[in-house]
Amino acid sequence: MMSNGEPERGRISEHLKPQAESQKIIETLIGKLESGSLTQEEQNRLSELLKNAPSSVVMTASRRQTFIGPVPAPEQLNQYDEKTRDIILGMAQNEQRHAHELREKGLNGAIAKDRRGQWLGAAIAITGLLVAAFVAPYSAVAAAIIGSLDLFGMVALFVAPRVLENRRKFSNEMSNTDH
Repeated sequence: MMSNGEPERGRISEHLKPQAESQKIIETLIGKLESGSLTQEEQNRLSELLKNAPSSVVMTASRRQTFIGPVPAPEQLNQYDEKTRDIILGMAQNEQRHAHELREKGLNGAIAKDRRGQWLGAAIAITGLLVAAFVAPYSAVAAAIIGSLDLFGMVALFVAPRVLENRRKFSNEMSNTDH
């Protein structure tokens, strides 16, 4: 020690030198281990260095896996007995069947709704044209107005949704290309 109470610098560096050298040797051996070229003698040397190394030198490795879905990963599924695996797979199949049934019911409902709308639209259009035909002998102007409104309403009913949908798709495409 020096007179001012500080340890001598030479002794500190002498103490740190072996640790730094050990660290370099450990890193070299770990590199060989990762590449698969570590000999038995080097394995023993690495084992001794890691046992004697300070805790800050020892490395840890962790592995994290995430699986999404009703069926666990094959490695996990194989850890269960046969009966449990069958139950898990049966539950997954039932869930899949249920999801398909719900999707099919939704599509069938949408198709039925469209058909009802088309039948009602056709009935209203025919009724409007019949009213225009009935009014025509009494007032040609009134019949023309009723007929025009009827045809304009039908065009608006069938064409407008498609035009709006195309505009929406176009604006979505434009906003996606801006980013």
